[in-house]
Amino acid sequence: MRAPGESLEIQKGWNFMAKRGRPTRATATAKALRGVDIDAVDPLTVLKQIAADRSAPASARLAAARVLLAQGGRKKDNSEGAEHDRISERALTLLKGGRR
Repeated sequence: MRAPGESLEIQKGWNFMAKRGRPTRATATAKALRGVDIDAVDPLTVLKQIAADRSAPASARLAAARVLLAQGGRKKDNSEGAEHDRISERALTLLKGGRR
């Protein structure tokens, strides 16, 4: 039985509930991140995973891809790949309008 003036949420110990049965965003976030070391998470890795996830909404994938491109895109390795061959260099030169 509730005391006069005591809400149902307080009686059941749900002090951080916005509505009955639904936690606030802060409570849900705290619960989801419990046990996760925030300092160990690489944001670029997370963005790469979002951009590659076909089940994610297209707007989320697009936003992740835009941020990745703004950060410099793919990291270049020192291997001899297609970006170092004569044809690719010529194509890049033509795309730049003939300027080197």
